[in-house]
Amino acid sequence: MVAVQRRKIAEGREAEVFEYDAGSVLRLFRDERMAASLEREAAAMNAVRAAGGPAPHARGTVRENDRPGLIIERLDGPDMLTLLGKKPWYTFSAGRILGETHAALHEVVAPPELPLQKERFRRRIETAAAESPEHARLGEFVLRALDALPQGDRICHGDYHPGNVLITADGPRVIDWPNSTKGDPHADVARVLLTFDIASVPPGAPTLVRRLEKLARRFIRSRYVAAYRRTRPLDDALLARWRIPVAADRLAEGIEDETDKLLSMLYEAMRAG
Repeated sequence: MVAVQRRKIAEGREAEVFEYDAGSVLRLFRDERMAASLEREAAAMNAVRAAGGPAPHARGTVRENDRPGLIIERLDGPDMLTLLGKKPWYTFSAGRILGETHAALHEVVAPPELPLQKERFRRRIETAAAESPEHARLGEFVLRALDALPQGDRICHGDYHPGNVLITADGPRVIDWPNSTKGDPHADVARVLLTFDIASVPPGAPTLVRRLEKLARRFIRSRYVAAYRRTRPLDDALLARWRIPVAADRLAEGIEDETDKLLSMLYEAMRAG
């Protein structure tokens, strides 16, 4: 089989993005196991788009160079993280846009193709616990906390952060949907807040973002929450309860420089509970 050569325009941990045609890009995944989720990812994007929400149009699935891929409407504009690196004054708008955009996404009822959020959390947490028997009691604690939380019926992105929000001439658009589920928006918001609290700046982030990230992170976080609340209600107690399974789910991703922080957070919650 002759490999198809395309110009790469972006990449992340899960996929590379290539030019496809005049109005589309091709997101090719690195892991063959992602093939099973492409139809669900497309369903999530198209449901949000059909409701007038901030998502591109998914135009179909393909296999190219023996890898699963998704053809997506091409969006012109930088992601928010890149924009912050070039225009640090954008910090004053970034939190508001993040909050408003996330709240708009959560107005959309999830299509039936999407997996249930709590089931996805449970599978990942159970798998991680089985691989780390020394943390068995912690896994049991997290699963009990998860069982007591509401399911919800809204589209949840599962990996919402400034790098996944493109700023286009038509407004912000959310990309990278493989982790989308049907669930409780509080879990999605809890993940955003956890990311602001513990995540490292991506290795490819602009130098200016790295220098200003601590100050900017706190400011954007507070503006994000305030903007979200102006559109949709947030229950602080429910957010705090979701933080436990969200942290365990993040731990299951195996991000090395976050492991100690997440374990410390979870054990502290277990001792307090």
